Amino acid sequence: MIIERDARVVPPRYPDRDVRRRMGDALGKADEADLLAAYLWVQEVSIGREACTQLRRQRDALRRNLEKLEKLRSDSYFRGRTWDFTRAELDLVFDEFIKTVNDELDLIGRCLEQASLAFEELSTLPEEDLSTRYAPGRVDSPLNTIAEQWDEIAPSTDRFEAMNQWALAEADRLEAVDDRRNLFAQSQESYSLRRIQGFDGKDFELLVAWLTQRDGMKVIRQHGGTGDRGADVISQTPDGRRVVVQCKQTSRAAKHMVTSTNVQTFNGTARLEHKADIALMVTNGTFSEPARDFANDHAIHLIGATELERWATWGDSLYQVVGLSQASSSEAAAA
Repeated sequence: MIIERDARVVPPRYPDRDVRRRMGDALGKADEADLLAAYLWVQEVSIGREACTQLRRQRDALRRNLEKLEKLRSDSYFRGRTWDFTRAELDLVFDEFIKTVNDELDLIGRCLEQASLAFEELSTLPEEDLSTRYAPGRVDSPLNTIAEQWDEIAPSTDRFEAMNQWALAEADRLEAVDDRRNLFAQSQESYSLRRIQGFDGKDFELLVAWLTQRDGMKVIRQHGGTGDRGADVISQTPDGRRVVVQCKQTSRAAKHMVTSTNVQTFNGTARLEHKADIALMVTNGTFSEPARDFANDHAIHLIGATELERWATWGDSLYQVVGLSQASSSEAAAA
C-alpha cells in the first residue's frame, strides 16, 4: 500500500525501529477488505461503548428517582399536609411506584450485564484475521447483542413517565378524599370507633342499618333478634340487590377476632335462607386470616375496624369500602 504523505490521514511517526518495521509490513500487506474490517470494528466498538454508557446513565437516573421516591414516602408532611385520613392509601401509591422502579432497575441490570459482556467480547481484538469477522454471511457480531439489550429497555422511560403521571393523579385524588373525610369526621354524622365500642349489640346493628340508608339503600330489617337466622340487617340497593348483613360488635375491639367458623356459619344462611345478592359481615373488631380467606373464596364482603372507620367515621360509602358497583351488571349493561 502506498501512503500519501499529504493525505488527511497518515500513520504517526514511530521512533522505535521494530514498531516501524511491523507497522510497515502490516500496511504493505493490507488490502481494501482489511481496511474496511478495521474501520467496521472501530465503529462497532464506538457504538457499543456509547450504548453501554447510555444503559448506565439510565440505570443511575432510575436509582436517583428511587432515592427520591423513598424519601418522599417517609415524609410525614408530604405536599404540606399530614394525610391523616388517606396515609395508608398514599403509602400504597408510593409502594406501587417504588416496586415499578425496582422492576425497571432489575431489567436494566440484567440488560447491562449482558451488554457489558458483549462489549468486552467486541472490544477484544481477535487472534484471527479481523477481516474474517466481517466475511459475507456472518451475523454474529457482539454489537447485535448490545443492540438487543438496548431495545429491551428502550420503553423503560415511557413506562416510568406513565407511572409518574398515574402517581401524580392518585395523589391529587387522595388530596380531595383526605379533605372530604376530614370534613365528614368533624360532622355530626360521624361515628368514631371509640364511640362505637361503647354500643351494645342492638345499637351497633341500628348503626349499620342507618349507614346503609345513608348510602341510598332501603332498610328492610334494622336489627336482628330471636329467629333471625344470622341476618341482623337487611337492606336493598336502588337497583334491587338484597344486602344481608351479620353484625359482630364487641367492647374489646382491639382483642376481638371473628373466626372462620363464624363466617362459614353466615355463609350457610345468607344466600340460601335470606336470598342475599350481597352478603356482608361487619365488626368493630378484626377477622382472622382463615376467615378472610374463606370469605374471599365465597364472595362474602368483610368490614373490620379499619373498613368500619372509613364507612362510619370518615363517610366513605359502602360501595367504596368493599368495592361494590353502584349498579348491578345487568343495569350497567342496559345503561
